[in-house]
Amino acid sequence: MELFFFDHEVLTALPKAERSKYLALVKAVVIPDGRPFFIGADGRPDTDLDGFCTYLLDPRRGSRNTWKTYANQVAVFLRFLEMQKKSWKDVSREDLKAYYRVRTTGEFQIGPAIKGQSWNVVKSALVHLYEYAVDAGLIEAAPFKYRRSKAMFGGATGYTADFGAKPKPEPINFISIRRYKDIWRPVLAQGRNAQRNLALTDLLITVGLRISEALSLQTHQIPDPDNLAYAGKKSVTLRVVGKGKKPRLVLVPKRILRAIRFYIEEDREVAVASFLSRSKTNAPKAVFLSERGTVLSPRSVQAFFSVVSKHTGLHLTPHGCRHTFAVYQLEAMIKRMAKNLKALHQGGADAYRQVLNDPLRQLQLLLGHSQLATTYLYLDFIEESEALVEESLADWTSWETSRDS
Repeated sequence: MELFFFDHEVLTALPKAERSKYLALVKAVVIPDGRPFFIGADGRPDTDLDGFCTYLLDPRRGSRNTWKTYANQVAVFLRFLEMQKKSWKDVSREDLKAYYRVRTTGEFQIGPAIKGQSWNVVKSALVHLYEYAVDAGLIEAAPFKYRRSKAMFGGATGYTADFGAKPKPEPINFISIRRYKDIWRPVLAQGRNAQRNLALTDLLITVGLRISEALSLQTHQIPDPDNLAYAGKKSVTLRVVGKGKKPRLVLVPKRILRAIRFYIEEDREVAVASFLSRSKTNAPKAVFLSERGTVLSPRSVQAFFSVVSKHTGLHLTPHGCRHTFAVYQLEAMIKRMAKNLKALHQGGADAYRQVLNDPLRQLQLLLGHSQLATTYLYLDFIEESEALVEESLADWTSWETSRDS
């Protein structure tokens, strides 16, 4: 059993007559890019697993990354079962325990063992697989039980599959802004694709975007920071789409937007020309492209991060940029809120609640952390919150002189 993902761009390589035929078929049956397929030895989609792939496309799982993650984890599980000469529909609780042991200890594996949080991703994929199978009447019951669970905040209860693992906190990948500015950036500036890599990395570390959010940005989304509408402001609001296709607004320093637009007008145009010289289709609309003009992949970003980390001796990952932003942003907002403590001294305990909680809530919104959003629903934004974010973002713009009006 092999796993494939649909990509309509592949059809552009077909002869014109066949290309038109298949593109019309894709349009008629509405096959989205990224849709997974499990293909059997006979070259045809497995009927039952194809039903699972359709199940994955539920609007609640509308993200292409979610489809890919779950399908890949199911594919690994199927390979494990194939070695045991067992069908996935005949799996028992003991089989799940054996699979957990293999994946988390590294036994009989080429790659490293996975940790608690990663296993819980595996668990989610398998829960979806077997819940689909029960709903479709393929099996009578799932090979696991459910237990009641209680939310950390709010007291809400629900049910969760009982073969999850308790994740251990991972150390935060983080470097100081000074080291990033004085050591990391100069190496980026001297490397290949410097214009693109500087614009992307500065965006990640000053705004706290996930790498998937940054790479999904399209050129039409990037505003002109020198538009009169933004005169007198240090940053410009940008709409991004996060996990689960949830949109949010972030503030981007003007300097970063200028760097991105400069890249779009210079090096990106060269990449687009390279793409058009090889393909008759329109070039991708994504902001960040490879040298060949294709959409830049997370793997490519991780690769140049690894090169710079090795060269500087300072380990930083794309997600580490997000951690760095979070640490500095929260610290800056708390410090500024603390300065207002004297004005709030009449508020008693409520004043301390504002001092400690509002920065956390604001940061949560900036980062798009939906899993704890309900924790702060009872808090109202204080009048100064927008000003606090705007002021603290000014710290990022002080790296170099820029015209902000």
